[in-house]
Amino acid sequence: MSDVLRERLNTLYAAIKLGQFDFVLHSMADDIEYVSYAPVKVFRFLGHRRGKAAVAEALRGAHLAFDLVSCEPVSMIIESENAAVIVFARSVNRTTGRSVQGMLAHFMRFRDGKIVELREFMDSFSAAEQALGRTLL
Repeated sequence: MSDVLRERLNTLYAAIKLGQFDFVLHSMADDIEYVSYAPVKVFRFLGHRRGKAAVAEALRGAHLAFDLVSCEPVSMIIESENAAVIVFARSVNRTTGRSVQGMLAHFMRFRDGKIVELREFMDSFSAAEQALGRTLL
């Protein structure tokens, strides 16, 4: 199971990088719970989303705001129906041209081969500083 899930995750991150959001959404359960622990005043499309339609809205918001340049899994730990993935991501703000990059930690739970829960952690302080183009302290 872990080899199948590892391949599925590699394919998923490749689809994210290519902007293939229909494929990404097809990988999610209808009742998915997505939580990104990020400052929603800076990244309005992140935060807590429940259900595939809400996640689709978040993906559209992210795509409208940022051009995703890189989304590369660095390491994965898979156990049964759970996965933890460290991802290097880099994007460019479509309005300001500012680059935002850093490591993300994704913790996922699967049911029947679909993502039912995804929790995302990042160095939100650094990401906010990069997005705003200034230091916060």
